[in-house]
Amino acid sequence: MDPSNETFANQDNSSTAVVVKEMSPMMTNIFYCLYAIVFTLAFVGNIFALITCYKTYKVTTSVLLCYIASLATADLMFTLLSIFDLIAFIGKGDWFGGNPVCKIQSFLIESCYTVSILTLVAISFERLKAVSSPVLARAQRTTERTVILKVIWVIGIVSCGPLLYAYYVKKDETTGKSLCVNEYMGDIGRQVYYAIQAGLLFLLPLGFMCCAHVRIFQHLSSHVRTRNSITTDRGDGLKQRKITKMLALVTLVFFICYGPFMVIRALRYFYIYNGDELWRLGQMMIFGQAAVNPIIYCFYSKQFRFSFKDLLRCRFSTKETRKLRSSSTRSNSSMKSSQNTLALNEFSTVPAQVNRV
Repeated sequence: MDPSNETFANQDNSSTAVVVKEMSPMMTNIFYCLYAIVFTLAFVGNIFALITCYKTYKVTTSVLLCYIASLATADLMFTLLSIFDLIAFIGKGDWFGGNPVCKIQSFLIESCYTVSILTLVAISFERLKAVSSPVLARAQRTTERTVILKVIWVIGIVSCGPLLYAYYVKKDETTGKSLCVNEYMGDIGRQVYYAIQAGLLFLLPLGFMCCAHVRIFQHLSSHVRTRNSITTDRGDGLKQRKITKMLALVTLVFFICYGPFMVIRALRYFYIYNGDELWRLGQMMIFGQAAVNPIIYCFYSKQFRFSFKDLLRCRFSTKETRKLRSSSTRSNSSMKSSQNTLALNEFSTVPAQVNRV
């Protein structure tokens, strides 16, 4: 593929006609290969994560699983919506979906990012409350805490509402292509909107989550030291530290993947940088985040590993094989139930060691 020269409007949905440096054929082919790999991992991984959360929640009713499911839903939506951008990229910027699809896709893809960051903030707050104020955390009902997720999705949708107005399909007079552009806001409007978004929905959450995770690890370390002589407490402390590390890693990956994209986008909207390869790399990094998350919380957690294996067995097993397996495994049910109980306890929102205070 040898992309023709495209204007700045084709690349970041603005309307200023500035010629950008196009990607080389080799980089374009690498981009296609990376996209295929990341899309497969993100699509399959997040579907497995949602199924696992649903199956486990029926047993544990853990609020943490609701938050993980929210992240997986946003990542899955982001993955599916990226198909429209890929088709436009293959068509050298020519948008095929018409004006409604342009508005809805641009609006939803930004909403997914907003929901993800707010969900991570809520997870950090819940974990901090669980280790610092366990009595208060237990007193709060599960239904009351899941309301936060509904509020998060409402905020994500409302905050990205202006994009439904800003985006539309414009016919390029030179090439005759249909371009999905963000033009109604104007240059100043885009700069103000995305500057506010970067501050309120990236830098501010980053600061809060860094402080929250530091305090969480401090609390857990303190409880381990004070109750080091009790074997059950020690095991529960290790379990809580493990799940906390998993959530901290998800947060770290999110900011590592989104950080370069936010910087590059700011540079482009302020016309400081107009290249294409770094821009595509930044887009691929935020797309890769959707694929890395299932790897983290599907394989870092014992319960997710168990559920993932069960799903694979159901997928590739015949009914007869399942019947034979069920009859042969009844004798080992007590051993497996104990393993599953330990795994399910991973998602206890409030550490058991703290509850004994």
